[in-house]
Amino acid sequence: MRLLRPPRAAAASPLPPRDGRPEHAASSPLSIALSVALVISLAVINRILYRMALVPLENYVFFLAQFQTFAYVIAYAVVLTIQSKNGKLAPTAWQVPVRYRNVFLGIGFVEALSALLSFIGAAKLPGVMVPLLSQTILVWQVVLVYVVLKKSLSWMQLVGVAAVVGGVGLAASPGGSTALPSIWANVDPKYALLYVVSCLFPAIDTLLKDRLFERGKKWQGGREVDLFVVNTFGSASQALFVFLLLPLVTKTRGIPMSGMGAHLAMGWDCFRGLTPACGSDCSGAPLLPVLYVAVNLLFNISALNLISKAGNMVFSLVMSGIVPLTMWAFTLPIPVVVGVLGTPPMLGMNFPAGTLLLTAGLITYNSKLLFSGARFARTRPLSSDNEV
Repeated sequence: MRLLRPPRAAAASPLPPRDGRPEHAASSPLSIALSVALVISLAVINRILYRMALVPLENYVFFLAQFQTFAYVIAYAVVLTIQSKNGKLAPTAWQVPVRYRNVFLGIGFVEALSALLSFIGAAKLPGVMVPLLSQTILVWQVVLVYVVLKKSLSWMQLVGVAAVVGGVGLAASPGGSTALPSIWANVDPKYALLYVVSCLFPAIDTLLKDRLFERGKKWQGGREVDLFVVNTFGSASQALFVFLLLPLVTKTRGIPMSGMGAHLAMGWDCFRGLTPACGSDCSGAPLLPVLYVAVNLLFNISALNLISKAGNMVFSLVMSGIVPLTMWAFTLPIPVVVGVLGTPPMLGMNFPAGTLLLTAGLITYNSKLLFSGARFARTRPLSSDNEV
């Protein structure tokens, strides 16, 4: 899931003013409550559709990655064009992608790697494990804060990270005296590891965008870098690198360079749902991929709407609560979901305790942001994808 700009997944948002709330007219409690309900609903549906969309395109994640990326580029470009025609862009706005082209290329590269690796890994994992393993992004963020930024985290943040890691381990273990199989049963560890590694790149993406916004604001004399300029050109860069990384994607399937043309042809057929042409079950395409991308865009819009109404503090609390809700949703016998993903796994008695510990860890990690809006307390809302 991609958020227009990290309130930072669980997953990303603009730095809030010192009170942690954007400057805007007061919103009614009912309006905020409805916005919260909409964000929660779309976030959970988005994560489920994310996993469902990977079923028909399990062997052709390149097409899902490119379809998603171009959908973002088009959506952002339309908004950017409207802003430009209405005179809402600064004269220097169009110069930012040129002046900081290397940063934009870096953003595109890490976002492309994140999308492709997470798709490959998630396609082989049970749905409930995807939001569970997504929480490892906090560990990557801690590493980057210490190694790259040379900053230290507060003891509250370290406690929060420890609680998240402990919650992930506890929720994934069967527990109790019942003979329930672990959710790790029949899971190839290399795909779980691949998904965990993919969470590193959204963390790097956050650092790059933060640096871009800081430098761009200073260069423009204190004027904020336009959000849609960053996302339009960042997504265009991502589309370029998704294409350039195609040989890497095909190599993971043991396809030689000489067979890439045939692979692309079969992938295009699969994306259109022409199962006989590619020899695998592509019957869910293109409906599931289209629904996933559409809901993902709606979620991003609703998330920004909630931030504008209630600020980052409320948004961070909502995103922390979405994580366990998403995991529980994957365990429900929803007919449509079961028809695509199969019967949900039976979870042990440790799962509820693990999700509570995980949620407490997320809230603790973000406590500084929640109460003071401090910079390094921000995290990506962890609802996906990696990307809100």
